[in-house]
Amino acid sequence: MRTNRRTFIKQVAVTGAAAAASGGARMVQAEAEIRPELKAFKERWQALPRQSGLKIKSIETFVQGTNLGLVRVRAEDGSEGFGQLSPFDADVSALILHRKLAPLALGADPYDADTLADRCIEANYKYPWSFVCRALCGLDTALWDLRGRREQKSVCQLLGGTAKTIPVYGSSMSRSIQPKAEAERLVRLRDEKGFRAFKIRVGKVCGHDQDEWPGRTAELVPTVRQAIGEKVALLVDGNSCYTPAKAIEVGRMLEQHRVWHFEEPCPYWELEWTAQVAAALEVPVAGGEQDNDLAQWRRMIRLRAVDIAQPDICYVGGITRAVRVAMMAAEAGLKCVPHSANLSLVTLFTAHLFGALPNAGAHMEFTIEKDGWTGGLYAPAFQVVDGRVAIPDGPGWGVTINPDLLAKAEKQISQR
Repeated sequence: MRTNRRTFIKQVAVTGAAAAASGGARMVQAEAEIRPELKAFKERWQALPRQSGLKIKSIETFVQGTNLGLVRVRAEDGSEGFGQLSPFDADVSALILHRKLAPLALGADPYDADTLADRCIEANYKYPWSFVCRALCGLDTALWDLRGRREQKSVCQLLGGTAKTIPVYGSSMSRSIQPKAEAERLVRLRDEKGFRAFKIRVGKVCGHDQDEWPGRTAELVPTVRQAIGEKVALLVDGNSCYTPAKAIEVGRMLEQHRVWHFEEPCPYWELEWTAQVAAALEVPVAGGEQDNDLAQWRRMIRLRAVDIAQPDICYVGGITRAVRVAMMAAEAGLKCVPHSANLSLVTLFTAHLFGALPNAGAHMEFTIEKDGWTGGLYAPAFQVVDGRVAIPDGPGWGVTINPDLLAKAEKQISQR
């Protein structure tokens, strides 16, 4: 079935997704083709110095509402970096950061992100996993920014990548939109922004085989496929909707419409269900955005439950742990497309990581939705041009956080 699935991907790349040709070629690399790049990546990763001679002096949080929480870490020499707590219930993550993680991090070397990540997880073994990892993300991403600023390198460069533009897929987050209206807005974005790949939502979130409304998925997929044309890649997200039998049924329909990948078809915690679907279908199965336990990731990959690994940097605990997941996937010959479903800093983090990964997939996720809590967060903001975005090449994350947001936010500091 692996051969069949790779053949299917190649056929999609030829007949529909021509604009993703470079990404499509990367996506169908055999394991043997990934390995030389993986070897070089691992050598760079292992060669990164883990000691700076400095100590972490303070950890600050800036929380706005419940969605957004930023983190600033300062070292004793005054160098600093910004990161972000995982979006949503960020006020809870800030509490966890100050109470459970800051005592472990203060006084540590800011370059030793690997040791810190393990220390924060293991010291909180009674509290797995989600909020500890959501808080850890804020610390870890701030440390990478601090290091990049000190060394005058972007995070992508620290990881061995280079400043460049990367292809993105326009990601719809809506299940309330009518199929015809969804198709019309995707066509408009294709023509205005040059998107050559889109993702749409099918089924219902944790839907127990139910559609958002009867017949929506069966109408949506062919309507969108016909509207965007055969040269645009089409991806589909099930958000934990289906049992294996129903997922396979839906997957067969997706294959008929040359869908590029089928994301999270089954409840994400049911790894055996997802593995069953992946084994039955030719359309590649993607997943992992919710998973933050590295042992669970090893099981997922060993089961071949997914063809495309999708760790979320903010959910898994930061860049350091996301790199570990990406390397696990690369060792198994799998592509990695980190989940980045909003325009907070998570998409910025993802761009830097995506630009360095040896097994990066065809496109990075880029939401097409607008919301009120990410606007004006940092500058320069991403601009989609010809279906691509540029990885910032300045030091660290390469952006400036909006000072007005910092001034208005609810602040808390832990310090030595």
